[in-house]
Amino acid sequence: MVAYEGVVDANPKTWATAADEWHALAKHALGAAKDLREYGAKPLADNWTDEVGATAAAEFEKLANRLESAYDILLAVNMVADGMTTTIETAQSTLHAATDLAARHGLEIAADGTIADPSAGAGGTDSYRAEIQDLIDQAVEQVTTADKLASTEFAKLAAQTGVTDPDKALGDLQEHASHVQMRMLAADIPVGEDRATARRWWNGLTPEQRKDLMLAQPVALANLDGIPADVEQELRGSDGKYDRVKMVEYALANWNKADPTDFGNNCANFVSNALSHAGMKEKTSFWGPADDDTWMAGPRTGIDAIDKRVSYSDSWAAAENQQNFMLSHGGSEVPQAEAKPGDIIYYEQAGTADTADRGNTHHAAIVTAVMPDGEIKYTQHNNEYQNVSLEGRLPSTEKNEGDQNLRFVRPDPDWY
Repeated sequence: MVAYEGVVDANPKTWATAADEWHALAKHALGAAKDLREYGAKPLADNWTDEVGATAAAEFEKLANRLESAYDILLAVNMVADGMTTTIETAQSTLHAATDLAARHGLEIAADGTIADPSAGAGGTDSYRAEIQDLIDQAVEQVTTADKLASTEFAKLAAQTGVTDPDKALGDLQEHASHVQMRMLAADIPVGEDRATARRWWNGLTPEQRKDLMLAQPVALANLDGIPADVEQELRGSDGKYDRVKMVEYALANWNKADPTDFGNNCANFVSNALSHAGMKEKTSFWGPADDDTWMAGPRTGIDAIDKRVSYSDSWAAAENQQNFMLSHGGSEVPQAEAKPGDIIYYEQAGTADTADRGNTHHAAIVTAVMPDGEIKYTQHNNEYQNVSLEGRLPSTEKNEGDQNLRFVRPDPDWY
């Protein structure tokens, strides 16, 4: 258990500096891996085709794999360190709120986190004493939780530095660290506390911390009793056309579950199901799904082979059609730096690949969180991922599928 004094004395700037340094190392490792492939393995494979050339090219590829694995592991360390930074900062803001409340009501917080009443016998302080103690307990508990998670994760990552398989480093280590970071930030929110404590906790945060948590944990915040109504409305969507929180909630709950109809490649299908669950109304037509200007799921037989051909509009389950439909019906493309939970990521082919023509939009995913440092977490189908790092996974995608142009689309239906 982290002591009260430990939270007070913790230095989040030290963690932030460490996180930045790990991030810089990760980028260097990835850059070196790309250089080895581009200027070592590739020229050898293209121009020196005998056994000696093939052996040399294979050695370059092995070195590149080591460096790519190092990138994934170093980025995992960065995520956990970032999680500690955010947790300590929010916990200290909570303690400041507790200290201010104690001072206003003649109470003192001792060095061990207990509350003393210098004017013993004075009435009217018991309710405030309980609220102050709740705030202190929340701050200590969230740092304790983060400390345990970070300690376990750092030990795990330290034991895996010899991993040379990029798929293992990415799929097992980095993905797990991403989930640990999300658990850290979830622990920063006083779920289960009374309304007054939650409100006091929220008011004790800085405007920047509130914004950060709204982007990182929209579901937990929107469902927290005591959050101001205007904050919840902003999280869910001020126009009321669909609930962005419910969209994220659906994605996080169904990321590894089968879609109602299986198209084989269900990325856009998954996005449409999430939008529908969130309350987006279908755009229908007298001609049904065959009308190009629809976004709908018509009557289904329950037989996928039939339903995927006749029951759904192209915009429902095909990424490019869906992207173009949303943009032509009120949606807008936003810069990556302005992405927020509930936005859709579309992957447009920018480089050469066997799987997609240049300029073709071939994949869709849902933004489910944005970290305080701007790192985007996304959730998708085919393959099934939950809250994985866009920065962490994009290099692997581009290595396997060619360069990608990422488009971030914010739906805003204009048909109702």
